[in-house]
Amino acid sequence: MIAATLPRPAARLAALSGRARLAVAAGLGATLTLAQAPVSFWPIFFLALPPILWLWSGAERVRASFWIGWAVAFGMFLSGLYWIAEAFLVDIARHGWIMPFAIGGLSAGLALFWGAAFALAHRLGGNRGPVGLVALIGALTLAEYARTYVLTGFPWGLVAYGWLETPLAQLSAHIGPHLLGAMTLAIGGFAAWRGRGQWPTLVAMALFLGGWMIGQTRIPEETALRDDGFTVRVVQPNATQREKWSREGMPVFYNRLIDASRGGDYDIVLWPEAAVPQRIETPAVQFHDLIYAWEDVSFATGGRPALVGANRIVEEPGWRSWHNSLALIGPGGEILDFYDKHHLVPGGEFMPFQRTVARWGIRGVASSIMSLGGGMSHGPGPMTMALGDLPRVTPLICYEAIFPHQVRPPGERSEWIAHVTNDAWFGSSAGPWQHLAQARFRAIEQGLPVARSANTGVSAVIDPYGRVVSSLGIGETGFVEEVLAAPLAEPAYPRTGDLPGMLLMLTALAGAGILRRGAKS
Repeated sequence: MIAATLPRPAARLAALSGRARLAVAAGLGATLTLAQAPVSFWPIFFLALPPILWLWSGAERVRASFWIGWAVAFGMFLSGLYWIAEAFLVDIARHGWIMPFAIGGLSAGLALFWGAAFALAHRLGGNRGPVGLVALIGALTLAEYARTYVLTGFPWGLVAYGWLETPLAQLSAHIGPHLLGAMTLAIGGFAAWRGRGQWPTLVAMALFLGGWMIGQTRIPEETALRDDGFTVRVVQPNATQREKWSREGMPVFYNRLIDASRGGDYDIVLWPEAAVPQRIETPAVQFHDLIYAWEDVSFATGGRPALVGANRIVEEPGWRSWHNSLALIGPGGEILDFYDKHHLVPGGEFMPFQRTVARWGIRGVASSIMSLGGGMSHGPGPMTMALGDLPRVTPLICYEAIFPHQVRPPGERSEWIAHVTNDAWFGSSAGPWQHLAQARFRAIEQGLPVARSANTGVSAVIDPYGRVVSSLGIGETGFVEEVLAAPLAEPAYPRTGDLPGMLLMLTALAGAGILRRGAKS
């Protein structure tokens, strides 16, 4: 990455070895988290990426490159995913002991993708000069694709999300978040590289400024609203996870949902994930001296449709399937349709091989707290939902919003996205803000407005450019009501998906290997 003549700081970093090198790598990785919400300090890319590449240029062997990449990612994931601890504190007596193993183990496991990428880039393209830079961009981007797909995937905190508050985020509509991440690495890499002349710096500036201007041309001063005035009310009951299912809390939060759904001129109301204890297939149920009935929901809305998060049960021979679902409630409390969450949280909503491990009493955290037997069951997949005369919607439940490639079924497009979530699991940490940031990216990529309802923070209405139109923060109670923005023409990314980007990065990696081999011969 670096020529023979180095500025003094770069030379010192390249000369590090052993534990000192790994400690510095982890520290630099941790600083990259500053680019993520809620800080969103995107200049950190220019401050942290060059030192990381200088450090890597000092690796003598492929094995050393692996550990540098692993340490960078471990620091980044550990500092970026600390908020997961909040979920284990909800029932600390039962789950508190798992907390350090879960966070440390997850960070260490995810870091393997980056370690492998650094090692592969070193093997094929070396770790210096333009060939090494191209190899690293290709390998690291492919590693992020792998993190998105392998073992159900966990693409939280992608590099591209650091650009959310800048026009560069708009490029995700054209090329997707992974190629935007590759572009980020290229900007940082050329800024770090000290070759002959100033052309590497000029390339970095051209990528940054060119991307900024292209993104800026996509953003209008004012968002065009729908001609039909379609209005969504998003309700937030401010239900904390510790109180949500308590005897005292359940009636309070239910009444908040009911009261916030009364009156107004909206067309449809959106309640959060797992908003009520009532199951979808049960018209009415009594908990702690309070009757929960779908008919009451319809009465509160004045017969207007409501999208409500609730559980659903399907009885099977020898097994009861629980689903985390979103129900469409019509006049008189009739269930008009429902959507079952298909991408469940491993270790939270389900355990791998759960029918077997349930016999040993092993259950996911959420399943255990909510007494859902062996765990939840996967729905059939993404869907678009018809709402009668109202605009068709794409439902997403919680964790599903972090997967850019699984927003909707291939070939189907709705006019807006309804995202319901229970970010109360993560308290007032950075987790809910990072989750909101990813929902904003889905709006950009799909060219669709998003209505987002959370049990507590952050509920919002988002326009197709990822801008928050109105919102309720963590700890706030009430609702927001907005006429949704008109959907944009379908962008390139949801039409092409990730395959072109994967092929491009494979080509870059293979090309770097061929060039290095040719240079050696």
